[in-house]
Amino acid sequence: MITTISSKGQITVPVSVREALGLVPGTRIDIELGPEGAFVARKAAGESFFAKFQGIGKAAGLPFRDSREAMEVLRGKPAKGDID
Repeated sequence: MITTISSKGQITVPVSVREALGLVPGTRIDIELGPEGAFVARKAAGESFFAKFQGIGKAAGLPFRDSREAMEVLRGKPAKGDID
């Protein structure tokens, strides 16, 4: 498939490729320089489920840095010999 680079440095991804990869407007693409000057483009991995929540407590103004600190404050520090 041949495409042309626009004056803004943009390329058009053919419909068949967009459909095969499930690309929609706003989809992030990971592009790497491959061997012999070819480039490889793939749909970028999405953000992990847990990464979406990382730091949410601090952003909301909660006094805890992480869940471990929150548990220590709410439950008290474990006594010596307790299973952590």
